[in-house]
Amino acid sequence: MACFFNKALSRESLRNILHDFEIIPEQHRLKLWTIILNLPNNKAQYMCLRETKKKLPSNIVLQEEDGLGSNTKVCNRVIQSLLAHCPSLEQFRHFNLADYVKPFAGLLASHELIYFEIMLSIFMNWCQHWFDHIPLPPYTLLSMLDIIMLKNHPDLYRHLANLGIRAIDYAWRWMRTSFHTIVDPREFLTLWDHILVNEPNFLYFIPLAACKLQGRYLIELSTHGEIMEVLHSATPLDAQSLLKEAYQMNAATPKELQLNQMHPFHPLVPGYYPTLNPTELITFQDHPFQTEKSDLSNLSRLLAKVEETGAEVDEVIKEGMALRRWMIGK
Repeated sequence: MACFFNKALSRESLRNILHDFEIIPEQHRLKLWTIILNLPNNKAQYMCLRETKKKLPSNIVLQEEDGLGSNTKVCNRVIQSLLAHCPSLEQFRHFNLADYVKPFAGLLASHELIYFEIMLSIFMNWCQHWFDHIPLPPYTLLSMLDIIMLKNHPDLYRHLANLGIRAIDYAWRWMRTSFHTIVDPREFLTLWDHILVNEPNFLYFIPLAACKLQGRYLIELSTHGEIMEVLHSATPLDAQSLLKEAYQMNAATPKELQLNQMHPFHPLVPGYYPTLNPTELITFQDHPFQTEKSDLSNLSRLLAKVEETGAEVDEVIKEGMALRRWMIGK
């Protein structure tokens, strides 16, 4: 396993290594994550954030009874620093920062600076466009997942859509908790081994794969409530099966349907922490989302053609790509 410590390894080489070994041995995981993310070790910048000692909202602060034990204080300091760096996260509805950060504590809490920089790197890369519509969830991005599901598994998509279920109804719940609610806790870090070694758009095949793995059960259910109960059940999925399906769906999805509006992985840079939200002009007035709602209504109209008219999948995909290009080019 000495190859894991060679910083000259490319991300593609690391993907190949992970493909061969399937999992990273625990004793090498932290070192490998620091290599593949190329962390800058911005100690001075982090200490400035930490010294702000931002008070955590009561719904975010972690307590010792939350199961972290001695790691609780470190985890809270990382959350404080993330909120100090990006205060708008407090305005993010239906997203609790502690729920996202906490599952990584077992691996990272002994290395606070690394913990912070890994979480910030994940937000900057794998969570692109999550913050475009703050305080609302990323509706436009999640609607794109419906297009991908439609292309790969049209029967399952139609069944769910006919009962009023779209990707935002199940994918966002899993994504906002860093997927720890859908895999066995012992396999959570294995799932993230594969997410981090791939380009950011790979992450979005995880919730689609989780839905597909339960497809044969979902097809047999006939009500919205029954399906949502299955999708939100506490029964964990096998990480290897989940990853296998995600890789297959990724490979089967045409390039033009991939989430290419996401930039490739960019490491954090020495001496500076970039903002989480590239769009600084965010308002929280009563009606700031007319454009986004218009985009969403166009996507809804497009997808409704499948449900109401039985339109051919390829026809809908073609029109969807025209809409997607318009949205990206805005």
